Amino acid sequence: MPVRSRLIITTGVPGSGKSTFALRMVERWGAVSFASETFAEQLGPASRTASGDLSKGAILHAYLAMGDAVAHALTKTSLVVAVGSFRSEEQRRRFREIAKSLGASVTTLRIVCSIETAAKRIRSRLDFGERGPTETAIGQIDAELNRGRDIDRLLSNELSIEDFHRQIDAVIEGLAGTQSIAHPVQPPGMTPQR
Repeated sequence: MPVRSRLIITTGVPGSGKSTFALRMVERWGAVSFASETFAEQLGPASRTASGDLSKGAILHAYLAMGDAVAHALTKTSLVVAVGSFRSEEQRRRFREIAKSLGASVTTLRIVCSIETAAKRIRSRLDFGERGPTETAIGQIDAELNRGRDIDRLLSNELSIEDFHRQIDAVIEGLAGTQSIAHPVQPPGMTPQR
């Protein structure tokens, strides 16, 4: 039986752990991952507002370009992760439609943590020259996401990275139980565990 492709729309405020989730999906589960921020950065400094959030133009550009990349990837691989704040239901709906038009299943997963934790993580990134939104902007994004009624699963990222990885793996194993999807990638020299 052929493996049906799956798209995981990964949403959450900046600093919630979306990139950590995507990295785990790539390294452990062999996923292909795309981040809206990568596409927005193509616009250079104009991609950010004074508060550090992405500008409306950058958001539009990023989600259009990422949608095209996701559509292409879903025709080539079994597990695709789309990462972004996905603050509006319209953005999430568009990606659901892309997946469904290609016969792929889709799950919308929101990674949650407190606004204070997210802001602290963003501040630590600023120390390394990255840009990101203020705590106020993070709170506004959180409020938009809280109005969403189309989130399939929530994943908390308040504790250790090991705990977060365990939660990620449990979610993916649960999805694997509903249909055939990618299996964990084994590092060279390791024997698969059964």
